[in-house]
Amino acid sequence: MDKPSAPKIAAHTGCGIAPDNTVESFMEGIRLGADIVEVDLRVTKDGIIVLLHDDSPLLHECTYEQLNQLETRVKVSAIYEKYEIVRLSDILQIAKQYEVKLNLDIKTPAAIEPAIQLVKQYQAENQVFITGCSESITSRHRDIQVVFNTPNEFTAEERNDYSLYAEKVCKESVSGSYYGLNMNYETCHQEVVDLAHASGLAVWVYTVNDPDVMRRFVQIGVDVITTRAVTELAGLTR
Repeated sequence: MDKPSAPKIAAHTGCGIAPDNTVESFMEGIRLGADIVEVDLRVTKDGIIVLLHDDSPLLHECTYEQLNQLETRVKVSAIYEKYEIVRLSDILQIAKQYEVKLNLDIKTPAAIEPAIQLVKQYQAENQVFITGCSESITSRHRDIQVVFNTPNEFTAEERNDYSLYAEKVCKESVSGSYYGLNMNYETCHQEVVDLAHASGLAVWVYTVNDPDVMRRFVQIGVDVITTRAVTELAGLTR
């Protein structure tokens, strides 16, 4: 049997010292040598896509300029006393400069269309993967690579017969024209990797920080491992 190729490394936002979803964190992912850097996306009142994981009432009440004022942004999180709230447009420009790929983890359906339009504006279709909220993207934007977020839990039948889960997620991904599967690592086993690859699907796993778990996924041949421990994973794969 041929040895599987080494998986790509996706740096989870906050993979270094800087807080999640800051420009500084994004640059840390690049400096550590990740193939892909992940960020979380939400949308402001005026339709600006920003890097934030959690929802806030202020997103629905404020324009981006209002939200990014110091007295307002610290109400979103204390980290914003020292950091600005970042726009996706800023990240797309940096990604172009450094030729790094992006995993855009869309956290709300309202952010889907403005995020896709920005990707197209920056001609980054081949540089971007979408995870998270992805409903209707593959039917409306066939030039965008979307990785299907698989269920984090098994049904009772699937717990007794994992093949049912593997067949379900692969069938749904193929029928939905997805690029691949984005899986919580606890739900990913060799059977689904083999079936996905046979179906023309890539397999991503998240968020893997333990070296022993990393080794297991390297061995079973997943395509991308998302991690906060980029250096450790690079030591196993490069």
